[in-house]
Amino acid sequence: MTKLRGIIPILPAPFTNDGASVDYADLRSIVETVIAEGAHGVALLGVASEFYKIDDAERRLMIETTVDQAAGRVPVIVNITRNATELAVKDARHAEEVGADAIMIVPPSFIPPGSAAIIEHIHAVADSVKLPVVIQYAPNVTGVSIPVSTFLDIERQRGGELYIKAESVPPGPLLSAIVEQTEGRMGVFIGNGCVQMYDSLERGAAGMMPGAAMVAPYLAIYDAFVRGDKDSAFRLFNDLLPVLNHTTQAAELFVQFEKTILKARGVIKSDVCRRPNAVPDEAMRTMLRRYSDYMKERFGAPLMP
Repeated sequence: MTKLRGIIPILPAPFTNDGASVDYADLRSIVETVIAEGAHGVALLGVASEFYKIDDAERRLMIETTVDQAAGRVPVIVNITRNATELAVKDARHAEEVGADAIMIVPPSFIPPGSAAIIEHIHAVADSVKLPVVIQYAPNVTGVSIPVSTFLDIERQRGGELYIKAESVPPGPLLSAIVEQTEGRMGVFIGNGCVQMYDSLERGAAGMMPGAAMVAPYLAIYDAFVRGDKDSAFRLFNDLLPVLNHTTQAAELFVQFEKTILKARGVIKSDVCRRPNAVPDEAMRTMLRRYSDYMKERFGAPLMP
């Protein structure tokens, strides 16, 4: 039976102005902000967290800080991103030891192994802990394509809570196939900024894993859908869609826009991303400011106060 649900934002890694260190006070501020806004959980060390720019000590302390700040109020999901199974198992066990509520496994992507090796990796990491497991499938980012049958094989072989974060493009057919063929036993979340949020809800998604900068609009859409007001959910989603279209054009741009918004809101002190990073030009920044006013009109609060 799947229990994770709703809007579970991926937390960015806030850095100091020089990019040299993680600002753990700002990380606590992000956690506190999204929980206060009503997030159903938090996740960290995904692409939106710049996990590929975080060292081992920072990784461990980010997890421990997030678990401590969440204080059991919402589930904490930790991404396991190592290519080596032995290292992924160590990371998963650390996450469990410090109090994480679930792990999210990214299949090996550097010199991608075959399907059988991917399945073996996922099972080995999942079996190393007693936590719910989310499989992150982001072929556009990792370059690893996995057929639906592989996910169905994993579901048939496993017990306990199992989910997939579907970030294929489009995610709908994969989502529908998993929901229908597992009869809902495998929960499906959507990422990629949740640009296909409404379609995914109609197909039976358990929830969304967007960024952390705009939790309230996602919650408004989700809550309207769950209470049966699909017309309002559809309208709100289409109100949000132009903003998502602007902010999700590329992964690194998305991370930068997330931090720019959070800094403008006073949640974090610096919007620095570690190099190499994407730098929006002035026209893109001007458009973001225009969307700030647009969000105030449509959702009652500016994107960047």
